[in-house]
Amino acid sequence: EQAPAPPRGSENAAPPLPHAASAPTGVLSDVTNTTRHLAAASNRTTPTSACLKLAAAPCDTGSTRSSTPLSRGEVESDLLHAEDPQHVIEYVPDIYRHLQREEAQHLPQPGYMDRQAHVNSKMRAILVDWLVDVHRKYKLRPQTLFIAIGVLDRFLEKRSTLRRHLQLVGITALLIASKFEELYPPQINDFVYVTDQAYTREEVMRMEVSILTVLGFRVCLPTSVHFLERYQAVNGCGEQHRELSNYLLELTLADYRMLGYSASQLAASAVLLSNRLLRRQPAWSSATVKHTKLTEQMLRDCAKDIFSLLEHAEANPLQAVRKKYSQAKYHAVAKMGFAGVPPALPPPPPPGQSPSRVPSASYAGDEAAAVAVAAALRGASIGSLASDAGAEVIAPWSPVETVTV
Repeated sequence: EQAPAPPRGSENAAPPLPHAASAPTGVLSDVTNTTRHLAAASNRTTPTSACLKLAAAPCDTGSTRSSTPLSRGEVESDLLHAEDPQHVIEYVPDIYRHLQREEAQHLPQPGYMDRQAHVNSKMRAILVDWLVDVHRKYKLRPQTLFIAIGVLDRFLEKRSTLRRHLQLVGITALLIASKFEELYPPQINDFVYVTDQAYTREEVMRMEVSILTVLGFRVCLPTSVHFLERYQAVNGCGEQHRELSNYLLELTLADYRMLGYSASQLAASAVLLSNRLLRRQPAWSSATVKHTKLTEQMLRDCAKDIFSLLEHAEANPLQAVRKKYSQAKYHAVAKMGFAGVPPALPPPPPPGQSPSRVPSASYAGDEAAAVAVAAALRGASIGSLASDAGAEVIAPWSPVETVTV
């Protein structure tokens, strides 16, 4: 008597027995040519685990594989993810070429703040500094912060905003980025809470609709952190090296004038400057030039401006980024002694090859600007939000009046 068949889908189910091909019942019924290979199929052995691992590695499919060869650093990095289908290592060069083309089409104009009648770059800097604290409190991903700042700048570029609405725009931008990027984003009530109830849930929801409508629902565009992850892999950065370049890049967020550089320039300059500060040789390898499409000379001005921000970071009244990277889990890179030790940088590029740049003078080092920031901190305050350890709080922020939209 024949034993009952195991339940459908069971891992112990026997493979189907070969059977004779039935008569064609449709136009496509004969395309597999089943009959010819039935005997061969029944004699095949189960592949070993080694064969399965080899099969999981990317294969050359001819028309779909990237035409750009990977550098040695990229190959070593990507082999760690060879069996992860989400890493799509065979398409990585093409993906980043596309991101570089895409970033040029959606950059906010560096001078957009001149068209704002009620807010200015100092208010933006204070807002971004506060958002960094909120982002850290809720343990959000780095991509979330950079997307939020991008949403903020793109909205302010297109819409004149009242001073009393600036904080609402900022916290809603972080909400939108969290929904897009996080697996478990904070709730609207969480964001209302950190504003000390300055806005209602309904006001945040209305602002969310306004921002998404103005941006045409284009939330995620290439940011510098997208490029930074790839450039760190190509550069072969260790953990401390990664955190240093992360710190340098986040220092640029609050400085409005750094919008004069593209996202890929900022990311590449952060890696270059970290190499210089750590005395790494070569500071910018030929493989890195090949895959970033940026030479050391092209990054000179941007790297100098980031170094200026680093030099004045301790004296800057806006301390959220520095406080964050002073923690041990970030290897305390903000406490490393780099100030006053200018890195050796190549001479400026020939005329016509220099990328767009911003003034090298740092907002953080300007005494008059520091006084203005301190004055802006008066008025209605945002409620302090205790950290997990209970020792730190999110500092008050408020060039914004507590009024209803």
